Amino acid sequence: MQITDAGDESITIYLAETPGEEALARVTQMAALIRAQMADVITDLVPSYCSVTVYYDLLRCDYATVKERLQALMQESSDSNGEKSSAESAEGRLVELPVYYGAEVAPDLERVAADAGLDIDGAIAMHSGAEYRVYALGFRPGFAFMGMTPEPLRAPRLENPRPRVAAGSVAIAGAQAAVYPDACPGGWNILGRCPVKLFDRASNPPQVLLQVGDRVRFAPVTRAKFLELGGVLDD
Repeated sequence: MQITDAGDESITIYLAETPGEEALARVTQMAALIRAQMADVITDLVPSYCSVTVYYDLLRCDYATVKERLQALMQESSDSNGEKSSAESAEGRLVELPVYYGAEVAPDLERVAADAGLDIDGAIAMHSGAEYRVYALGFRPGFAFMGMTPEPLRAPRLENPRPRVAAGSVAIAGAQAAVYPDACPGGWNILGRCPVKLFDRASNPPQVLLQVGDRVRFAPVTRAKFLELGGVLDD
């Protein structure tokens, strides 16, 4: 574990070198400790694949004080990192997201299935049969980087990104999986569409559905069910 400067009001703690379940357990455990014991000085906390970035209020503390407190928490985490705490940190909340895999919203599904040696139903079964873990948030508000996509389905990013990807698009790129929270340019392979809102900017404060550490499963739904749940086809 190491601490590095990340800006005038931020510090990053690196907890592992390789992403995975063990790294995520350390990240979520450390984030929980910081939230519980440093709420008086932190303004934001950004957990990611192998690190936690801490943003602090310069009017209430200085760099040396924050670093000292973080070092103490790192020692506490190291001393108490038993099997129970690691297991609890790694369990995460399970979120099920409905997905319509129809051709009208899944322009890359047939190609990805063919490259995997599967028919479309087989590719859908493989994609929806896996459980994905949220490792980081970024790129767009509410955009969750998830892993791991089953090996046969893994496909590289498109050589020419699309100028517009519809909100709710369920996509993969390499081992990563994601759902686009809003319409934007994108170069991932689109396999379906989800009707659930991942980011609600109208809320006060804005609400993000998925959080680092969550477990996600995709549940296939019919076209009619997708529309019933509020899905949009012509976005």
